[in-house]
Amino acid sequence: MSISLLQEQIRKKKTPLVLGLGPDVERIAPKIRNSFTEMYGEGVMATAEALRYHGCQVLDAAADRLAAVVLDASAYLRCGAMGFDVLANLAGAARSRGLYVIVDSRGAAAAPWLAGIPQADAVTVLPWLGGDACGAIGADKAVFAAVTTDNPTAGEMQRLIAGDRKLFLAAAEQLARQGAGLLLESGYALDVRDVRRKLDKSFLLLTHCTPQAAESAFNDYGHGAALVNGAIQYAADMPAALEEAVGELKAWVTVV
Repeated sequence: MSISLLQEQIRKKKTPLVLGLGPDVERIAPKIRNSFTEMYGEGVMATAEALRYHGCQVLDAAADRLAAVVLDASAYLRCGAMGFDVLANLAGAARSRGLYVIVDSRGAAAAPWLAGIPQADAVTVLPWLGGDACGAIGADKAVFAAVTTDNPTAGEMQRLIAGDRKLFLAAAEQLARQGAGLLLESGYALDVRDVRRKLDKSFLLLTHCTPQAAESAFNDYGHGAALVNGAIQYAADMPAALEEAVGELKAWVTVV
């Protein structure tokens, strides 16, 4: 149900581009960082409030153009409990602006994150617990299993051969049977193609991936996947950056 809602939102907005939000604090505009440092002094509170302000500004710019946002939990949890408060606040802010909200938590199970951030429509999990990673999430929520990640040593595990296939493909098949969508972060066109050939019905959430590499994830109607763009959040001219990114993806994928 919840992934169907995401697909419907994408169809309405006519683009499968999704906002990635979870900034490196050092890349937030100095004016924003300095204003909160002046207010609270150096420390966690100033950082957390800068993240909150930055996130709301980006959501305001993107809400009318894009269907969804992926919030990178790790970017906020570096600020501890204050960061979790910011993360939950931004999830609510995104929902209030009509965006489908995915929290990229990469936990062992979905239920604790969905309980802690009820505004989220979906969360990401690591797939290695099997179906238990999905747990009891309710018909209005969704899970995306992170079957490939972009950390430098990911291939040491994810590309091990399991029978006649790579381990990440085996994990993708197992979690897809539980109804999970699939997060692919490697950015390799061959990985996208291999998963799509095996799992033609699964919804794919793609990060660190060019529009060209993502093309095979989509069907003839431009459905079945979404491409996350985390660079937009740093743009000085957000509307122009959005239109450029949407146009670049449209050269490869058209949503009807």
